[in-house]
Amino acid sequence: MRSLPAPAIFLLLASSVAAQYIAPVDVKTMLAGLKDLKEKHTQSSQSQVAQAINDFSAAASSDDAALALYLEAVRVTQFVGQPHEDTAFRDWKKREADKLNAPAIRAALGYTTLSLQRAAGGTDEQIFPLLLSYAQDTQSMLPSIADQEIVHQSVADNIFARWYNLRSQLSGLVNWASSPGDIDGIYSQFLLPYMRKNHDHRIIQYWDDKIADETTKASNATAAFSTDRFNQDRRPELLWSRAEDKIAIGLRDEGLAEMYAIVKTFPAHHSAGKWIDELQGLLTAPPLPATGGTAAATDGSGPAPAH
Repeated sequence: MRSLPAPAIFLLLASSVAAQYIAPVDVKTMLAGLKDLKEKHTQSSQSQVAQAINDFSAAASSDDAALALYLEAVRVTQFVGQPHEDTAFRDWKKREADKLNAPAIRAALGYTTLSLQRAAGGTDEQIFPLLLSYAQDTQSMLPSIADQEIVHQSVADNIFARWYNLRSQLSGLVNWASSPGDIDGIYSQFLLPYMRKNHDHRIIQYWDDKIADETTKASNATAAFSTDRFNQDRRPELLWSRAEDKIAIGLRDEGLAEMYAIVKTFPAHHSAGKWIDELQGLLTAPPLPATGGTAAATDGSGPAPAH
């Protein structure tokens, strides 16, 4: 066996000694460095969200702008870097031209913007009027956009979130519907609780509109059975929810009277037993103290809440 030359032996020994020696960790310096890195990451993330809010909000201002941003998002996320990308993208646009629904894209952009504003720390007071306006506008458009995939996708998964790498910011929002077209979820998770908390009389208009809308749909049903079932089952449920919210915003006597009328009119309803128990509890419980503003006027004649 051949022996290693002296220089090689020296290098091996030096390497072995170096491998065995590990300098002590400078905890203070390392923690300071991590703190600095975290601050830079937070600033970068905030800047990214701010840029997305600005871009999405601007694009949601018109059908043309919304469609242009959507096409660019498709081009960047699906065609850049692919063979013959320009030709492939042009062919895709021709194939999909009839399917591109600008109002649906605008709705998705608008709701993604609101979701980002919420994720960035938007307060209930700041978000409520914007979200209420969005919900009312989108509700009126639903018949023409309901078949579009983008309004049913979670905002964390839509093409704009993927393009701007916003999944982490848009995932896991609390008391927040995930998709632009889930108007019932937008109301039930955020808008209605806010109105109840603030004794906002606009909640009555919400139920009036919902009852009218569902009544119209039931009236247009081809089967008489569907209409009858709505009148005997679904409509009483909606009326009960409306009465509950009247009590929640301070119109106690109105709500109690309506509840009593419902259980008298629909004693065979599958929820009648539960409703009777609820009404008995409300009647025997001490009334809540009157509050200021709209809630104090239990006859509904108080000033309308500020818009």
